[in-house]
Amino acid sequence: MNEIKKEIRLFKLIEKLKKRDLYKQINNINLLNEEIKKTDDLLDKINYIINENSQKTDEQDLLGANFKNKSKIINVMSNQKSIANNKKDYLLEQKYNSDLELANTLLQKDKVKEKIQNKVSQYHTFKELKSQPTTRNLKKY
Repeated sequence: MNEIKKEIRLFKLIEKLKKRDLYKQINNINLLNEEIKKTDDLLDKINYIINENSQKTDEQDLLGANFKNKSKIINVMSNQKSIANNKKDYLLEQKYNSDLELANTLLQKDKVKEKIQNKVSQYHTFKELKSQPTTRNLKKY
């Protein structure tokens, strides 16, 4: 009987730890989603800057300095764009891995909960059997 109580306590502790892991993973996924959104906004801004500087102007006499500055800006922004794309790919991969870990933790938490219910029902059954009066053949005097 004490052994069953210890097992129940142990499984409840495991469930508590799984719940803590679950909250950590959910928080991590939320942070990843925020970073992905920020990276998307950054990519939009970079694309806007590239488009703005790559548009042809109506002036036929474009100064060499302006052309050089615009081409330099486009070059820098395209490098920044490739860096942002790599960051986004990495964040998406991390999000996928976090989603898998979250699903795994949820499954483990459900299994632990099921084990707790089984042990509690086993404990109650054992308690009922112990509390039932025994029917022995008593000697009559």
